[in-house]
Amino acid sequence: YQCLGGENIKIGAIIHLWHYDKYTATGEITDTETLETAQKTGIYSLLFILQIFSNHQENYPVRLLYVASHSQSLNPQETIAYQKATVPGLLKTIPMENPEWDCRHLDIPQDSLKVNSDRLRPWRGEADRILEELTIDAKDSEVAYRDGERWVSGLEKVDLPSLPKQPLPFKAGGTYLISGGLGGIGVEIAKYLLEHYQAKLLLLGRTPLPDSNSWETYLQQGGKLAEKIKAYQQLQQLGGEVIYQGVDIGHQKAVQEVVQQTLSGWQVQQLDGVIHLAGLMQERFLREETPESLAEVLRPKLIGTLVLHQLVEKQPKSLFINFSSINGFFGGTTVGAYAGANSFLDAFSYYQRDHSQLQSYCLAWSMWDEMGMSRGYQMKQLTQAKGYLAVGLSQGMSSLLAGLCHDQPYLMVGLDGSNLNIRRLTSTSDNLQQLTAYFTTNGKGKPNVSVLESQVQDAVGKPSSCAVVELAEMPLTEGGEIDIGLLRESNLGRSTQERIKPRNETELQIAQIWQDLLGVSQVGIYDNFFELGGNSLLATQVISRLRQAFGKELTLQDLFEYPTVAGITKNIEVLRQLAQKENTFIYETDEDYEEEAL
Repeated sequence: YQCLGGENIKIGAIIHLWHYDKYTATGEITDTETLETAQKTGIYSLLFILQIFSNHQENYPVRLLYVASHSQSLNPQETIAYQKATVPGLLKTIPMENPEWDCRHLDIPQDSLKVNSDRLRPWRGEADRILEELTIDAKDSEVAYRDGERWVSGLEKVDLPSLPKQPLPFKAGGTYLISGGLGGIGVEIAKYLLEHYQAKLLLLGRTPLPDSNSWETYLQQGGKLAEKIKAYQQLQQLGGEVIYQGVDIGHQKAVQEVVQQTLSGWQVQQLDGVIHLAGLMQERFLREETPESLAEVLRPKLIGTLVLHQLVEKQPKSLFINFSSINGFFGGTTVGAYAGANSFLDAFSYYQRDHSQLQSYCLAWSMWDEMGMSRGYQMKQLTQAKGYLAVGLSQGMSSLLAGLCHDQPYLMVGLDGSNLNIRRLTSTSDNLQQLTAYFTTNGKGKPNVSVLESQVQDAVGKPSSCAVVELAEMPLTEGGEIDIGLLRESNLGRSTQERIKPRNETELQIAQIWQDLLGVSQVGIYDNFFELGGNSLLATQVISRLRQAFGKELTLQDLFEYPTVAGITKNIEVLRQLAQKENTFIYETDEDYEEEAL
């Protein structure tokens, strides 16, 4: 990579084939070292590719195709190489932070590319598919080929009340391990199990608690440690038994020793289940990620999951509940490492469910409102605009129990089904992918357009519906070219006549900045920045440009609270009025933060 970058060679397409390999008969990894080593040719190599080429050829378009075998599964009979599964989360994050990069995950069975004299033609066919995926402009981020058919990933809405019910999988007096057990969500789950099942709970966390004799001092001082001590004391007052131990869940021997010691004290032989909540989220752009920082975020979900899995893997019907994040499926700006960690957890849970004897469940959450890692999160408006809703405590617990009661192995919780970002991925979203053909007659008579309505295919040969719309005249840009952006916005249901244009110089300047950064042809004063395609990276750039243009200390929080041109204009006018008054103090709340904190 460094050699190519040093010679300033422009690379427009990259095919990553290191994970296109054979899969062992069982596919099982028995030690954490092997699992860590497998990441070198996957998530680490892709991170280095991004950092080298993005730094040496900024704003140069790159199409990255990650080709792998056994990396996607279309049915329970297909084995999955879960050690490769950290890649999808990171791969989906790359274009979010680097819009000039187009990334796709392509899964092709290893046997389909065998080369011999009898199968020369099939080899050429599969190779052509790989090359074709580099050239087509389909927006599919995950593609799998099976028997010549092209499959893409999507979402399916689940109607839980219509599904069969089963008893909850918890046992009265059962023994359960909860990782991240004194975090906000872990405490609530522990309360439920203690109150309703009088369970015996072993809570594991990163932070050791001080000697109980000094707890009163810590409680008086306050802080996060005091919150953990208080929560632990409250749990000890409930039914059942509860023990907390501070241990690194990625340290296999230490975890095994703690578990054996606890089980011996309870005079039981084994755990009845594991609830894995532990995780680490650090906000950092992928260009700034290091192998050390990436490994730190991966560790609880990658190594920790395998360590906990091996505690119960030989116990038939033991319960294993994984708490994941929707970032594993969608990716996420500034949380690429966290997305990779959770895409691994999703795949590993699939392996547990279909290729082991465990009762495995995985729930991928948007965020629990003001709990766990989302506590104090300042970008709720941004995530809501993307279709990710905050889940309250009551709703979260109900969703967990409903998923278990209806035996759902994998659920995403907290998605806004009405949001376009979500709707385009649902199984009923064909109508959202409709083509529209616009034409004008120029007074020469209407042409025969019926052929467009019935015979149009997309880039991969899939039949597509096409609406045909006649316009009195074609909208043009200032340069005289057809205004594609304006037509596209109209096709999504936005009436260009309803858009209110900027009314003064301030609104005009702000709208122009938005147009430049968002790549849209027009911006109305009431258009929502995030609904137009804005994200946290673009929001940072917008605030920087607005500061330069108006000389006012606007913050990201201002944009989240007032995400329209009219709203930002009003905010700027207030700042101007305050600046004109003598001895005026501008109070900045603790919720304001600079872009460097992202």
